[in-house]
Amino acid sequence: MNTHPDTLADLKIKACINRLKNFAVIAGAGSGKTGSLIKALTHVRNKQGKQLRAAGQKVVCITYTNVAVENIKRRMNLDELFSISTIHGFLWGLVEKYQSDIRNTLKDELIPKRIEKKRGDDNGGNSKTAQKARGQVARLEADLTNIHLVCQFRYDNSGRRDYSSGNLDHNDIIDLVSTMILKLPNLQKIIGQKFPYIFIDEAQDTFSSVMEALNQLASADGLPMVGYFGDPMQQIYENQEGEFNGPVGCKIIKKVENYRCSAEVINLLNAIRPNLQQKPGTNNVTGSVGIRLIQAEVGEGERKTYSDAQRLKALKHFDEALDYFQWSQTDKIKRLFLTRQMIAYRLGFAKLNQLCTGKYASKAAEDDFKEGEHFALKPFIDVLIPLIEAHKINDHAAMIQILRQHSPLLDPEGSSKLLSIGVVTEKSQAAINRLVEMWPIGTIKDILNMASQHGLIGLSSRLEDHLEREPRSEVFDDIEHAQEKGDWLLDELLKYKTDELSAYRKFILDLTPYSTQHGVKGDEFEKVLVVFDDTEANWNNYNFRRSLTPATEGKGPTEGQKKKSLNLTYVCFSRAMRDLRIIMFTENPAAAKQELIAKKWFKDEQITIQVVEDSI
Repeated sequence: MNTHPDTLADLKIKACINRLKNFAVIAGAGSGKTGSLIKALTHVRNKQGKQLRAAGQKVVCITYTNVAVENIKRRMNLDELFSISTIHGFLWGLVEKYQSDIRNTLKDELIPKRIEKKRGDDNGGNSKTAQKARGQVARLEADLTNIHLVCQFRYDNSGRRDYSSGNLDHNDIIDLVSTMILKLPNLQKIIGQKFPYIFIDEAQDTFSSVMEALNQLASADGLPMVGYFGDPMQQIYENQEGEFNGPVGCKIIKKVENYRCSAEVINLLNAIRPNLQQKPGTNNVTGSVGIRLIQAEVGEGERKTYSDAQRLKALKHFDEALDYFQWSQTDKIKRLFLTRQMIAYRLGFAKLNQLCTGKYASKAAEDDFKEGEHFALKPFIDVLIPLIEAHKINDHAAMIQILRQHSPLLDPEGSSKLLSIGVVTEKSQAAINRLVEMWPIGTIKDILNMASQHGLIGLSSRLEDHLEREPRSEVFDDIEHAQEKGDWLLDELLKYKTDELSAYRKFILDLTPYSTQHGVKGDEFEKVLVVFDDTEANWNNYNFRRSLTPATEGKGPTEGQKKKSLNLTYVCFSRAMRDLRIIMFTENPAAAKQELIAKKWFKDEQITIQVVEDSI
């Protein structure tokens, strides 16, 4: 990654470090925020590294993802002077050995607050919400009674909370450690002595309780000092801080460069965000921006979204807009949609996506599906679909490689170890031929059973149990069966044919030009297409028409909708290194065009209106 020369912001950061002054860097899109963070870490090492090592102290760098952790570690040459981790890993490392304090904080603070919150959801009635809340209160009260029996508290990063067993989940770590820092002066002293410099990357995504605790740590004179790096306008996740100012007296530093985006895209970003006017770096291209306005329809389907017929029309309008932009014949355009379901309709895995994110899907199951890690789908992603695709092009070497990695047939210590190579080859080919034969007509259950019986795949015990049991016959109740809903999910999934699996696999392996708008944060692409269609997306947290053109809509968004919609708009637009195109469905394209021009977001020549046949 290129390192840019020191900017004015970089010099201000170094001056703050020299004076042990807390600071917060507001870094717009493409500004080289990570580069400035690396420079700050390097400056501490150059100035204080020898003394810090002698004292057994470390410089903390907290970032948002494991990928970012590895990137920063690599750029700092794996120097052990630095403690680089995610927020959850860092916080748990601070308190893990203080088991008595953990128990007391859970007993006196955390669990009682959880109970109080759940009681607020119980109105005494028989609604599912009230019944669920009562059940959760009962479990939490039992946890409170049994907590003195717990021998060891553990952070379960798979997300399974069970206080009575000592398992703490992601949210527990945030609330628990923040509370402990705020309530325990001795812990504050220990942290300050061990970690005199604390830098927080992606500060806009830090939890407010964590920021409060860190600010209190850094409020006293001297060390520890805290430095935040982030961008409030790029806060697009739920329950994170967004705004960040640091402790009282903190120095606010703005980075105004944009090394990524073309000049035309930067002009648009500056119009959207007048309080941070960016300027191009030294190598930015001119680029282009264009928006295509299409007449929106009132949804006639469930929850006022599109009916099937309306969705087909919307897809047709989308294709026509792509043709107008001359962007329909290439996969090099990154196409950004608000929801995964919008993408699933276009790629061909809508039914699968609805099932695996619907009422039968737990949070863990939904996350696994979105990551391509669901235990029932992994055999298809890793083995069966690759075999089908290799067979289509007669790639025998690829088929053998797949089988060597995954198939019990080719396991040198497996059931075939006494067979000759010729016999194993013959059995392998017969199994693949059977797979290809069954693929268009068999159900997912049929394919899994056949592939297991023929030795193409090994089944996890969890998947074996589902394949062997009888389907659930009870009517599903989301309260009574909350812990067993995965049975209903598998019962439905196993009845599906395989026709949507290949499209799903391509999407989760990032082999398509499509992405959710949330999924591209931190990325950059030469050409970006952003689609705003509130009717199809049907997500109440966002309303792009009301946020971008409130006068045209005759009604503005809620404050929450406005902040979320504008932040996500900014993130999406700022992914474009060269060319940006936008498709927006709106009730009144002509009025929306005039409003966007009046706001000075777009010039007249950048806005076109697509004539819809029904409106002629």
